[in-house]
Amino acid sequence: MHWNLFLIIYNILVALNVENSIITFCFDIISNKLQINNKFPFIIFDKSSNNINMNIAFCDDEKVTLENLIKLTKNIVAKYDNYNFEFNFFAYISPLELLEAHSKCPFDAVFLDIDMPEINGLNVGDKLYTKNESIIIFYVTNYTEFIGESIKHRVYRFIKKGDEKALTEGIQAMLEDFATLHQRYVYKYKGQYYSIVLNRIFYCESKGHNIKIVTDNDIFTQRILIKNLIKELPPVFCRCHSGYIVNLRKIRDIERNKITLINGVEIPMSAKYSTEVIIKFTTYF
Repeated sequence: MHWNLFLIIYNILVALNVENSIITFCFDIISNKLQINNKFPFIIFDKSSNNINMNIAFCDDEKVTLENLIKLTKNIVAKYDNYNFEFNFFAYISPLELLEAHSKCPFDAVFLDIDMPEINGLNVGDKLYTKNESIIIFYVTNYTEFIGESIKHRVYRFIKKGDEKALTEGIQAMLEDFATLHQRYVYKYKGQYYSIVLNRIFYCESKGHNIKIVTDNDIFTQRILIKNLIKELPPVFCRCHSGYIVNLRKIRDIERNKITLINGVEIPMSAKYSTEVIIKFTTYF
């Protein structure tokens, strides 16, 4: 009861764009009064916006297949959406029309056929990713020979047409991963509370007894062991070195002993964690 009250108050403060110093003051009073200091750190779904839209596009040159996939997807998201997202669905027979629409208003997720006459679906996926680095791409096809080739691209899931079980599992994972784009990591350090949008985090680096949390435009510090921090973060984060955690969404390239991020920054990858990183990266995308 106390913890739920705390989260409600937090969301109200964030929605009102209250300054961090005031939030810290309020949090101190609330957490001490409710005796919930042991709850930190924690992940919270950001409800500062009433409606979070998720734009999902479908592209297949076979109209009947396209309509069936959309209908099935609508039924699955209605059943498993725990976040009350506002879904918008878009259908395209032409991949070129899909790309044109995406250039004007990027989609959050796309279900693509691979074998299409105008352009290969894998190449379409590459173009979609350049416009939205967080896009979730499903490849839905009957041609299993494309699986090996798809590993070279940013693929979230490869689903055989008609495999409803795989589609359901993929959509459930999609909803959870999309939610991380709207989650915050909240912790306390030296008497002050910090709230970081998870998707802004590029990597975390261990510095002695502290952790340096590096985002797109800022650096935060937290006193926590790296082995404990990875337990607090969602699966999109992966340990890549004894002193580093990386956000899989921010990876551009993986080499033998280093990872290049989408902003050009390079971080080390040790042999101990390389297999885990490669497997998670290739199966996550």
